[in-house]
Amino acid sequence: MARREIGASGLGREQGQGQKQEQKQEQKQEQKQEHIRLEGVGLRYFTPREETEALRGISLSIGRGEFISIVGPSGCGKSTLLSLISGMLRPTQGTVTIDGAEVAGTSDKVGYMLQHDHLFEWRDVLGNVTVGAEIRRMKKEDAKRKGEELLKRYGLGDFIHHAPAQLSGGMRQRVALIRTLVAEPDILLLDEPFSALDYQTRLTLSEEVFRIIKDQNKTAVLVTHDLSEAISMGDRVLVMSKRPSTIAAAHDIVFDEGDNLSPWSKRQASRYHDYFNTIWKELDDHDVPAL
Repeated sequence: MARREIGASGLGREQGQGQKQEQKQEQKQEQKQEHIRLEGVGLRYFTPREETEALRGISLSIGRGEFISIVGPSGCGKSTLLSLISGMLRPTQGTVTIDGAEVAGTSDKVGYMLQHDHLFEWRDVLGNVTVGAEIRRMKKEDAKRKGEELLKRYGLGDFIHHAPAQLSGGMRQRVALIRTLVAEPDILLLDEPFSALDYQTRLTLSEEVFRIIKDQNKTAVLVTHDLSEAISMGDRVLVMSKRPSTIAAAHDIVFDEGDNLSPWSKRQASRYHDYFNTIWKELDDHDVPAL
C-alpha cells in the first residue's frame, strides 16, 4: 500500500494542527474523481538479441485536478510512464485508463510539455501557440482567439507578434505551455520542462507553470530529477525504483501552513526539509521494497 503520508516513512508526527491538516488532505484526496488509472502495468522491450523489462506492476490512481510529481534514478522509466499515459506506447501487461476508458492511442485529452520548447522560429508567438490546435483541426479563428486570450492572461500579451528568438528561455517555455493549453487538453504531461534553464529561471518558471496549471484546473504529471521541484509543485510525490521499475514509495505532500501554498512558499514551510530528507534517502536506497 502506498505511503499516504510522510509520517509513515518513520518521521515523528506533530499533534494538533498538523494532524488535522493531514486528515483534511486525506479527505480531499478521497473526494477527487479518478481521472487516470494504471492497473498492473508492465512494459518489456524486445530486440532480436534480448528482452528488457522496463516497468513491472505499476498500479496508480490520479484524481482530476491533481498534480503528481515522479522522481527516480536515471533510466528507470519515468518518461516511459508518461508515454504510456499519453498512448504513445502500449503496455505489455496491465491497462491504462483515462476517464474509465482504456487508452488505445494518442488522444486530444492529453498534452505534452517537453524539456525543449520546440518553437518554430519562422512563426511569431501567436503562430506558435496555435500550432497544436491547427493539427487537431480546431477552427483557426477559435485557436487564434484562445491563443491571444491565454497570452494576455499569462503576461505575454505584449509579445504576440515577436519571433521566438526575441524571447528569453523562460518566456519560450511559457509559450510552449500556452501552445499546449490552446488545444484544451484535460491532462498535462511535463517531462523535465525546466531542465534546460538556469536555476533562477527554473524557480520563477516553476511558480508560473504551477499557477497556470492550477488556474486551468488541469491534471498534471511531472517527471523531474529535481527533488525540490517535485516536492514544491506536487500534491503527491511518487518514487520509482531502478529497473525493472516499480513505485517504491508515495507521499502526499501536506503542509501545516495551508493547502494553497505556492512552490516558493512550500520550500520555506516547516515540513519541507523532512520530505526532502526522507525522499532523498529512498532515492539513494536501492533496496526499498516495491509497494
